[in-house]
Order: sequence, then structure tokens, then C-alpha cells
Amino acid sequence: MFLSDLDFKIPDDLIATRPAKPRDESKLVIVENNFKTIKFKQIINIIRPNDAIVFNDTKVIHSFLNGFIKTRKVSINLNKLFDQKKEIWSVLIKSNKKPKINDKIIFDNELFASIIDEIFDKNYQFFLIKFNLKSNDLKKKLNNFGKIPLPPYINKKRSVDKNDFQDYQTVFAEKDGAVASPTASLHFTKKLIKNLKIKKVNFINITLHVNGGTFLPIKSQNIEDHKMHSELGEISEDSANRINKVKENGGRIIAVGTTVLRILESSKSSNGQILPFKGETNIFLKPGCVINTVDGIITNFHTPKSSLLLLVFALLGKEKTLNLYNYAIKNRLRFFSYGDACLIWNKYGKI
Repeated sequence: MFLSDLDFKIPDDLIATRPAKPRDESKLVIVENNFKTIKFKQIINIIRPNDAIVFNDTKVIHSFLNGFIKTRKVSINLNKLFDQKKEIWSVLIKSNKKPKINDKIIFDNELFASIIDEIFDKNYQFFLIKFNLKSNDLKKKLNNFGKIPLPPYINKKRSVDKNDFQDYQTVFAEKDGAVASPTASLHFTKKLIKNLKIKKVNFINITLHVNGGTFLPIKSQNIEDHKMHSELGEISEDSANRINKVKENGGRIIAVGTTVLRILESSKSSNGQILPFKGETNIFLKPGCVINTVDGIITNFHTPKSSLLLLVFALLGKEKTLNLYNYAIKNRLRFFSYGDACLIWNKYGKI
């Protein structure tokens, strides 16, 4: 498969810059033999008692920072925590002059960082920086000084504002560490979750700290040459056992978002059973992969030339994926992080 297979045009006016209000008034396309659009909150009529919804409880940190190297303005996007003990982060730096190792970045009187190394992958250059503050103090400072890291396709249209501090966070966000939201989860409201629990639907949490790699497009012309970014995650023993028990009892496993699917597929045994997991995963889900940990996935509509779109290709195949996206465009559904979603039933699972 080639990069050109993932390339198509999304009308600019369909790129959502604000979420639906309330969140569950967004639209959801049910992907079976045909496509059907409902309101997201109507998913309660589709999910059965004893099914399990697996969600990502990561919390987006305020990871966009403005600072100075001497008198030169620079912008920093935190990518991921590289060394937790030493508080070293990999970052993308925007500057009119290439930063150098040992440069000091001043954010304010209390927060600064030193550039200690640079990392090159096939297409991008990251820097490693070490902050002067330790974990808890750094989190507090980032929350006060940093900004919510909206995706570039929204930043091109407008600036971050106070609404994004709530809109770009899931209602069940708990564990600090993501620099991008697990956006399929943004459609859930507390009321919808309450009603699903009344229906005896299981909610099971895992953690995958989404990093900046999720926004980076594939650049390799041959998809097989793409180097997948790695992300830090955890599936507790309790969560693994609960997922497996739902399967044993005949319930369906529905992953909320590509992040959940990535870590489930990273943790599975040969027969699709979920094992406890803690560490990094750079799993690359693409056509040819056997995805057998879930019966369905809720996911938003993704950007062309992205690894997220390629994951949908792995589930549906090229032709049906393109038909789905053409359907979404024709019916004027809203795209990307603040946009609408689809529920894809896995061909290896049970509907």
C-alpha cells in the first residue's frame, strides 16, 4: 500500500472547530453492510447489557508553551515524557533559528529548561529538554502557564480559548500525561455514562498517554517504510481480567478510540485474551493485521495520510473506508477531533 491510497480531500468547512453542545448531540455513523447515521446519545439503544465499553482515562496536560532562548521567541510542544525520574521530555521546537544543545529556554521566572540532546527519526526532529521543576511542581506550573494543545487543523482556524480547557478533556480524564485528547471519548457525557451503567453496561478503563506523534502525517511513500511513534500506556490486572470475563460471558468489547485499540492489541495473547501491560507500544495497525481483541470500535473521522486512517483501513479495507468517508462528506458530517464519530463492527468479532 502507498501513501497516495490515503490521500483525499476533506472540504474545509467540514473540519469542526467546536464540539457539539451537549457532547452527545454529535452524530454517529453505524458501519455495517450499509451506513446509518444517528445521534451519538442513541448509542444506548445499540450497546447491550453486559457489553463492555473500554475507554482511555488519560488526561491532557497543558503542553503548549511559549518561551525565549536568549531574546529569541520559541514555541514548544511537549511530545512525551522521555525520562520520568529526571523530568526529561521530548519536544518539538518552533524557532526562526535552529536551537542548539545546551541552549536554555526561559518560560518565566520560575520555569525554565535546558536542551540536552536531539533525536532524528525518518521525517522529524525532536529535542530532549530537562525542566528545572520536579513532577508535581511541573504539573502545577504547566496548568497555570501552558496552553491546551489543540490540533494544528484547529489552530489554523482559531486560537485556544477558555472553552477548550473543558471541551478538549474527556469527562473521565484522570491520569496526567497526554498531549492530545483521545477524541472518540469526547462524545460521552456524564448523563450518557450514567444511563449506560443503569443498563448494566460495563465501563473499563485503560491508559494510553497520547503524544504528538498522533498529529504527524505519514510521509513514506511506501506505507511499510513508516516508523510508528511510541506511546506510554498501562492495562491493570483488574482491567485485563474484567475484559476477559466479559468475553467469556458472551458480551461484546467496544473500544472507545484508536488509542484503546492500540494498547489492547499490544497486550493480547495469541488467542486475543488481554494481558496486563505497562510500558511503551509502537504497534502499527495496518491492512494485513489480525485485530481480534474487540468486537467494535468508536472512532472519529481522521485526517488523510495518517496512521489513524490506516487503522480504519485495517478494519474495513480500502474500498469500504473510502465509501464511508464519501458518505460522511455527502451527508456533511463533521471531521476530526471535535467532529462526529462512527461505530465500526470488527469483522473478526461478533455483532
